[in-house]
Amino acid sequence: MSKYKWTINLSIATPMILIGSIIISGGGHGFTDQLIVLFPWASVFLSLDVEFLFCFFALIQFPIYGLLYDKAFNKIKTLLVISIIHFLIAGLILFLKYR
Repeated sequence: MSKYKWTINLSIATPMILIGSIIISGGGHGFTDQLIVLFPWASVFLSLDVEFLFCFFALIQFPIYGLLYDKAFNKIKTLLVISIIHFLIAGLILFLKYR
């Protein structure tokens, strides 16, 4: 069993999730809220029109979550903290977008 199970799994899944989300959003010209919910750390760069930085941060976000989870002593607490911070950032960005 690999020591970095979730890091590897999320590294494989992230590009597929990102490509699917970009296709659903119309290539960035349509409804981008699913990109903000899935990739809140990277979505800061959506308003700056810096696609390279968006793609970079979107590709590393979930593997970092997996690394934090794999290295955690208390997995449930770590998952809860990651989820709360993720959705707080996403909610804040969506609130600021529609304000």
